[in-house]
Amino acid sequence: MTQAKLWGGLLVLFLAGVLTGLGGTILYQHYEQKQRWERGPAGRQERLMKRLAEELSLTQAQSQAIEPIVSRAHIQILELRAKHQPELDRIVDQGVNEIKTKLSADQGARLDTLYAKLKQRWQVSRDYLRAARERLPLGSREAESEPQPEPRPEQGSQP
Repeated sequence: MTQAKLWGGLLVLFLAGVLTGLGGTILYQHYEQKQRWERGPAGRQERLMKRLAEELSLTQAQSQAIEPIVSRAHIQILELRAKHQPELDRIVDQGVNEIKTKLSADQGARLDTLYAKLKQRWQVSRDYLRAARERLPLGSREAESEPQPEPRPEQGSQP
């Protein structure tokens, strides 16, 4: 076997390893992203607690003491978002409607599907917030009632 064939074989083996690692990483990232989407807000809190425990080397007692604080802060963030959700809805609705004017009918339908999934995700967050408020002791609740979205004007009408 010549030295050139040996180096060529090693190069092919190296490139195969690189491509395998790249493919595996892409598949894992896709899986993780899908899991995050499906688990919603509860998943965010779990990931944060897991990361804090790993990065800070928390003991079991520390994790148990910190978890209610993280939970309360997470709920407060969701409440802030819920409070401003009607404004966000208007901005996103306007943006989606403007984008649709630049798209074909098929693309517009696909955008509607994507937007419906986003609205569903937002609803999951609102449902999670409602359930989380019910789990909190009364003294921990900042706001007792969930902000209700303002009625939105019909599409095509001017505010």
